[in-house]
Amino acid sequence: MKTLLAGLLKVYVVLAAWIVALVAIVVGILLWRGTVTGARLDAAWQALRGRPAAVAPVAERKPAESVSERERILEQRSQELLKIDDRAATRLALIRAEQDTLDRKRQEAATAAAEAKKAQEELAQTKSDAELAANVPILSRMEAPGIVSVLKSGDDARFVRYLRGLRPGKAAEVLDALRTDPQFEDEFRRVPADAPPGTKTRVERLNEEFRK
Repeated sequence: MKTLLAGLLKVYVVLAAWIVALVAIVVGILLWRGTVTGARLDAAWQALRGRPAAVAPVAERKPAESVSERERILEQRSQELLKIDDRAATRLALIRAEQDTLDRKRQEAATAAAEAKKAQEELAQTKSDAELAANVPILSRMEAPGIVSVLKSGDDARFVRYLRGLRPGKAAEVLDALRTDPQFEDEFRRVPADAPPGTKTRVERLNEEFRK
């Protein structure tokens, strides 16, 4: 019996020694890797002994420091907003200046176009007056049907301008030919079959133009 107890005691001692050696090896590896530090070992040892680990005191921020920090942040944000407002105002001023420049150029272009159109109309009128002055004497020596044949290819306004340039008697002969001469029936006194309702004959249009 004593021999058995002595054997068990030896086995226990050997196992304990192996366990201690294994724990020492593991701790050594953890210390070498930095996983376990001296402070952690001390805290674990104190916990095993029933003593609470010391807790590092947390420095409390004073109310004045907290308010000052908030004021500093608000001031910083206010400055950032002022910078954004200044940039926006500058950009808006540039856009308005560009818009004013575009409006001025558009107005100048419209004025130039109106002047060019007026010049073209005056030139056309001058040419038309010169043409009228040159052709009226020739037309005055022609018969009324011949005058109509010459003028019918132009527009109504041109037709009437030549009528007004003729002597009143010759103009009356032309108008009478338009109303009575059979050769001008289709072109001057009839409305085309495919014309929309309300379409006037060319004689009617000429009379309206002549009364303007």
